Amino acid sequence: MPPRRIFETQSHAWREAGLARQLTTAAVRRARVEALILIPVFVAVLVAYNERQSLLGVDLPVRVAAVIVLVVLGWAIARDIGRAAGPTLFRRLDPATAGTVGFLLRLTTIIVAVVVALHIAGVDPRTLAVGGAFTAVVLGLAAQQTLGNLIAGTVLLSARPFRVGERVRFQAGALGGRLEGVVSSLGLLYTTLVTGDDAIMVP
Repeated sequence: MPPRRIFETQSHAWREAGLARQLTTAAVRRARVEALILIPVFVAVLVAYNERQSLLGVDLPVRVAAVIVLVVLGWAIARDIGRAAGPTLFRRLDPATAGTVGFLLRLTTIIVAVVVALHIAGVDPRTLAVGGAFTAVVLGLAAQQTLGNLIAGTVLLSARPFRVGERVRFQAGALGGRLEGVVSSLGLLYTTLVTGDDAIMVP
């Protein structure tokens, strides 16, 4: 049975699990400021793209640049939103649930940015639907391990054999021996253990 530690306070648990470094006031404030800056920039890129003919008189180069910039901005905004929402999520939810909600929040933001970028790129949704089945087969064959980790992560989050802040020990051939540490996060793809200043991601 894996050894467990029960922490006296939530902040103590955060420090032991390595979450305090991710939820520092400075990091959260910086993420909020960046999000407040990047979101208007994202909108400004859309406005500039819609006025590309009157402003620049060209189409294809502006279209390509807009797609790249929107995807990059969407990724950055998703990262900042996840960090900015972290303290609120961890105060109101169980740490494992908070981590999953944060991941889904970032994923949703990225998907929105990609959909907008695809629309600008002129990709017809019907074209994506036609190629969807073939793409799904190819991705399924290429990402069997990742899909397995995703299913295992879903089961782990449902069963909750351990929680964030608890000390656990894993031992299996696939891990190359024994791993022990404090659970820092429970995700759909991997579990993060903290040992001192080191973080280990276990699929």
